[in-house]
Amino acid sequence: MKIECTINRTAHTLNVNSNKPLNMILSEDIGSQIRVSQCDGRLCGNCVVLLNQQAVLSCLIPAFLIKNKEILTFEGFRKTRFFNDIERAYNDTNIHPCSHCFESKTLILEELLQQFFSQDKIDESTIGEETIVREMRLNRCSCLEAHEIIAIFNAAVSYRRKRRVRRY
Repeated sequence: MKIECTINRTAHTLNVNSNKPLNMILSEDIGSQIRVSQCDGRLCGNCVVLLNQQAVLSCLIPAFLIKNKEILTFEGFRKTRFFNDIERAYNDTNIHPCSHCFESKTLILEELLQQFFSQDKIDESTIGEETIVREMRLNRCSCLEAHEIIAIFNAAVSYRRKRRVRRY
C-alpha cells in the first residue's frame, strides 16, 4: 500500500503492508530511533508517538491509519523549542521519569500541554488533575506518582506561558 504522511516534519511516501504497525515502520522504513515495543503486545506504553498531536501507542497503529497524518516521534520532538519547557520542568521539580519511559511520558505531557493551550482563552479547568493522571496511564511505568506528574505539568505550563508559545 502506498501511504503519504509526514514524520517529524518531513513528507514521506511509503510502500508498506497496510497492517504493518507504525512502530515497525518508524524503525525499519524510516530509520527512527523509536523504541520498538518489547512488551510482546502487553501495551507497556514505551512506543508513544504524537499522531496529529494526539499521544498514541505506535505498536497499535496500522499503516493504513497514518495516511495523510502528521507523526511526531520523541526524536523529532526533542529538536523543537517545546521540548525545553518540559525539560526545564523536570529539572526545576527535580522529578524525572525513568530511562524506560522518559520519551513516552514526555510526549504525553506535550499532548496535554497542547490541549491546555489549544484555546484562545485558556481555561484552567480544561485540563484537570484527573485528566493528566488518566492520560499518563498510556504508559504503564509506575516510576512517578500522580502528584509528581501534576507538578511537572504545572511547571511546564508556567514555562510555556512565560514564552507565550501555544502551538508548533
